[in-house]
Amino acid sequence: MFIDAYPPDSIMKFGFVSVPRWSTSITAVASGAERRNRNWAHPLHTFSAPEAVECHEHLAALHNMWMTTAGPLHTFAFRDPLDFASRDLPAPGLAPVIGPTDQVLGIAEGKRREFQLVRRYSFGGQTYDRVIRHPVVNSVQVALNAKPPESWPIPVGPISWSVDRLSGVVTFDKPIPIGVAVTAGFLFDVEARFEGDDSYEGIVRSFRVSGHADLVFVEVLPC
Repeated sequence: MFIDAYPPDSIMKFGFVSVPRWSTSITAVASGAERRNRNWAHPLHTFSAPEAVECHEHLAALHNMWMTTAGPLHTFAFRDPLDFASRDLPAPGLAPVIGPTDQVLGIAEGKRREFQLVRRYSFGGQTYDRVIRHPVVNSVQVALNAKPPESWPIPVGPISWSVDRLSGVVTFDKPIPIGVAVTAGFLFDVEARFEGDDSYEGIVRSFRVSGHADLVFVEVLPC
């Protein structure tokens, strides 16, 4: 079950380190060359905050969260401090000014009413498209050929739309005319969980010994 709530503010004030991890099989051959195989379609992020738990207040807040999520069983919303918007951040944790043309969701073929939010990354002429499944609904801006859907003229418009928090799918009330570029800007969260069943034990033991403890969350991708 996904619990649509963020970790306690007392914990989130610490700077989490965000690390996207891929799974790649690398095999060396007799010639000295190598073969590489990409095992995952998308990376998994790990979020860690060194010494995030530093007082009893933090431990109590974490205990409430741990009991409610049943440890790693249930997931929760998490804001990646390095990547949570439809365009690059000006600084870690600082939201940029987003716009309705930040990301291209697709070119309409005249029949579709649903378009998935995506975030595109580019380097050296190559791109990677990340599916966005937990947008911050009130942040989402949408455009059709750079124009607000609500301002499209008759007989096609006006066009109304909505976005789903749990899937990131933008749904229009009618098919979008052929050839129209559907774009969007948004902030987004990821679905995360505690690292494992023994995570809380490690936190308590570390806190008792040193007076502080590290905190680690793991991103969860849908099956």
